[in-house]
Amino acid sequence: MHQTAPAATVEEPKPQEEVSVKSNGAVDAQEAEVVIKFQDPKWINGTWDLTQFQKDGQTNWDAVIDAEVKRRKWLEDNPESSSNDDPVVFDTSIIPWWTWVKRFHLPEAELLNGRAAMIGFFMAYLVDSLTGVGLVDQMGNFVCKTLLFVAVVGVLVIRKNEDIETLKKLLEETTYYDKQWKATWQDETSSSAKRE
Repeated sequence: MHQTAPAATVEEPKPQEEVSVKSNGAVDAQEAEVVIKFQDPKWINGTWDLTQFQKDGQTNWDAVIDAEVKRRKWLEDNPESSSNDDPVVFDTSIIPWWTWVKRFHLPEAELLNGRAAMIGFFMAYLVDSLTGVGLVDQMGNFVCKTLLFVAVVGVLVIRKNEDIETLKKLLEETTYYDKQWKATWQDETSSSAKRE
């Protein structure tokens, strides 16, 4: 499953005997141009050669996704102009849906389920410790159902540690305009008090 990193080749301009120089002494841009193109042995005619991703007679779709991610990352760092001479015909929709689910959605779902189970167990233990109400009896209690709802919503809203920072920034942003508005009124009251 280990893929080789795509290599970039630099095509040198062909040496010419006579260099054309503009009237201001600059070299013609056509001759100084360096072309950097994405190169990978599995990238053929604008698409990935899926036969090279075969493993035990089946296409290794995870390797195709890895290769495409590396290609797109390379393109972010080294943008290429597109042309009809060398079109990109690869479409990610050829990758089966179950590969995307297995690759990106299941790990997130497992993380959320694990956190929900841990928080649910902790909340049930906490309520049992504080009230003496057992786990089965908690299902009929309104307070316990409310705490369970709060725990599940908390797990869904805060999926990663970065989400806490995002919520803090959102809270700061929502109160920013209120602080500005109050500051303008404070400035007006303090300036009117100085006049008197």
